[in-house]
Amino acid sequence: MKIYPLILLLLASGTTLAQYNISFKIDGFSNKYYGLVQVRDTADVFKAGTVKVFDKATKKELMHTTSDELTFDFHEGQVKANILAAPYGEQSLIIYEDFNFDGVKDFALMDGQNSCYHGPSFQIWLAQGAGFKLSPAFTRLAQEYCGMFVVNQKDKVLETMTKSGCCWHQFSRFKVENGQLKTVSVEESSLSNTEPYFEEVSQQTWVNGKEEHTLKQYMSEQADTLFSFTLAKNGKQVVVFHTGGEGEFLFYVLCQKDGSVEFSYPEVVYDEKKQENVGGVMNYSVVKLAFKNDDAAYEVYDEGNGKIGVRVLSDGKSYVFEGVAGSVKGGLESLKAVEKKNLSKTL
Repeated sequence: MKIYPLILLLLASGTTLAQYNISFKIDGFSNKYYGLVQVRDTADVFKAGTVKVFDKATKKELMHTTSDELTFDFHEGQVKANILAAPYGEQSLIIYEDFNFDGVKDFALMDGQNSCYHGPSFQIWLAQGAGFKLSPAFTRLAQEYCGMFVVNQKDKVLETMTKSGCCWHQFSRFKVENGQLKTVSVEESSLSNTEPYFEEVSQQTWVNGKEEHTLKQYMSEQADTLFSFTLAKNGKQVVVFHTGGEGEFLFYVLCQKDGSVEFSYPEVVYDEKKQENVGGVMNYSVVKLAFKNDDAAYEVYDEGNGKIGVRVLSDGKSYVFEGVAGSVKGGLESLKAVEKKNLSKTL
């Protein structure tokens, strides 16, 4: 059967016109503009369609995006703008907010699911003069992280988050300086894959063009505290813990007031000869827990009647750090029922 070019053109045109045949107006976010989403079908989670913004006075289209993977929810039968439950919750097709802190609101239009873990992504148009201009720099912030960025109007910064698997997260903050995006800080957190599974937090900050870097460790949620108390002299916290029934080792940590780990024992390493993880021995004798490293010998004591603390012997000198009785949680007596690879008992 012969099909003439004109017929082909009409068929193609008809297909294009019918491609997005379901429309929903998006209104109520501005007295100057309204939006429109047109899709092929509403049955699928990811919908092929286009998002448009119009001037209310002239009915002129100002901008649009087209994607095979638009997502939106209905609210009392309507499609709403400016819903942003970052990073994983509902994010509207249209976000109308001041992104560059110049006092004039800008537009973000969803363009699919191009951000981390197939999450929503956006293109950013900044207000410029009497119109709007697509910004590649701001758009990258809504493409290369997890979902739309968050506008922190109080601190005048934009905040992003991205991740990899369960155990690595990155949080970044950006400021706008002379119309350009500048990185204020980048914080990365990761969970070690060996006991005691400390959370390691690295933070980079830029102040007046100078970079500062800090690296801290924190106890993870997997830590099961057996005995802890606060030191009277400096307010630091002593914690004796393990990582639950499957954990192989017993641990001691000294935490600073902000919760970061100042000192820990033992360090768990893999022994190639033994083909297993090994860690320094801790000796338990009912009222005390003793261990030593290359620098000092330590003794955590729990003698009853509120007599708790840590004794340290270093370079031939003895130091006693008493604990605050009212800060005690648990007790050394609980170690009687604990079996760990590095725990030696004399009862």
